[in-house]
Amino acid sequence: MNKEQLIKKWLNGECSAQEIAQLKTLPEFAMYEKIDAKVKLLETPQHDVSAGLTNLKNQENFRKKSNTKVKYLSFQTISKIAAILIVLVASGIFLTTVETSVNGDLAAIEKVSLPDNSRISLSENASVSYKKYNWHFERNVELTGEAFFEVAKGKTFTVTTPQGVVTVLGTKFNVETTETGIIVTCYEGLVSVTSGITSVKVEPGERYEFNNKAFTKHKVYTTHPTWIFNESSFTDQDLYSVLMELENEYNITVNTKNIDVNLRYTGTFTHSNLDDALRTITVPLNLSYSKDTKNGVLIYDSRKKE
Repeated sequence: MNKEQLIKKWLNGECSAQEIAQLKTLPEFAMYEKIDAKVKLLETPQHDVSAGLTNLKNQENFRKKSNTKVKYLSFQTISKIAAILIVLVASGIFLTTVETSVNGDLAAIEKVSLPDNSRISLSENASVSYKKYNWHFERNVELTGEAFFEVAKGKTFTVTTPQGVVTVLGTKFNVETTETGIIVTCYEGLVSVTSGITSVKVEPGERYEFNNKAFTKHKVYTTHPTWIFNESSFTDQDLYSVLMELENEYNITVNTKNIDVNLRYTGTFTHSNLDDALRTITVPLNLSYSKDTKNGVLIYDSRKKE
């Protein structure tokens, strides 16, 4: 017996204790109970008996003259029909507000398939939520963290973040949210980004970084974000941001000594081996590093004296 049949049985008072227990597992059942309680408060209206008999005789005479069969619905039947209609409408409203949430795994890339076959790859600690039952009316995803989107063509697709809104029709793009801004990279199609009062169009091969009501533009020469392949890639990025990314990926603490954290870095580091990652960052910049036993890393310029 499906859910709708169980609800109808319950409204008619025909459910067994086991079936009621099954209904109570539905998240919307509490709402149904409230609706049913209000319906039961309705009382049958008082009738004038004499007037009712006169009206009945008039209806009977009309039926005999017209040879028409008239069927009457009791107040209780009407109440049950009204209750069922209320439940069906309320169920529809409830389903359109239910959100599906997915959280990224700490050790692997989480893949999400949306109702229109659009796909999302979630980076570590990222999360998305969307309304599955309302998807074909409104393609909207709420994102925290970083994710790569492959959007099927169709109605407007919107990614909402605390730092800005990304709108597309059908494309491949990456969105990364930070504490102070949002980074959007377009690989295919066209992306519209609104952050605060600023709105720009991001074309394929472009990355825009919005930070503190300003934005910078960079060129991108890959077809996918490198983190999908367990790598982090940077083009003319300040060293401070690179080291922050390193900390997040390896769950370590990085300290610096005698170096300028505004140095520009272009390159890629792996997510699978910390020493390899440190070498790919420090060697091109003529820096050195050391590690301690407490997940700490010191990056310094050995050519400079204290």
